[in-house]
Amino acid sequence: MSIMWNYLDKRRATVAALKDYDGIKFIIDSYQDDLKLTKEQMVGVSSPQYGFSPGNSNKENPTEHRLIHGINQVTKLNERYQQARLYFKWFEPAWKELSKDERFVLDACYRAPNQSMNEGLTLLMDKYFIAKTTAYNRKNKALDHLTLLLYGAHH
Repeated sequence: MSIMWNYLDKRRATVAALKDYDGIKFIIDSYQDDLKLTKEQMVGVSSPQYGFSPGNSNKENPTEHRLIHGINQVTKLNERYQQARLYFKWFEPAWKELSKDERFVLDACYRAPNQSMNEGLTLLMDKYFIAKTTAYNRKNKALDHLTLLLYGAHH
């Protein structure tokens, strides 16, 4: 293992991975539709326009431009999709190892859209009838468990 691994803030990286989950899931779920749309735009509805007037050979061909743009878009979509798949291959097994309660705690504190950490802790306090410090400790324990599952033991 590389020495740099010792300097990675694994806890912060785990939080970032938690927060990215829904966006990455969206990439996976929308991939086929995005690809189809991009390919439809490549083919287009307009017929190719041929310029037969003299001196027209230097002008851009809109059909060619659309195809090149489409190929670039497909390449980006494929790269993004492959990165998303790698993320899930890495993240999902660890996420599934957590208990149902741990997943709920992490969802409430990190993954709920437009919700602050305090709002997440309040949700935990209400659900489990616990004090804020207990909710905070439960959140930390769940985060530490996920971090351990994702990155292994601390050295």
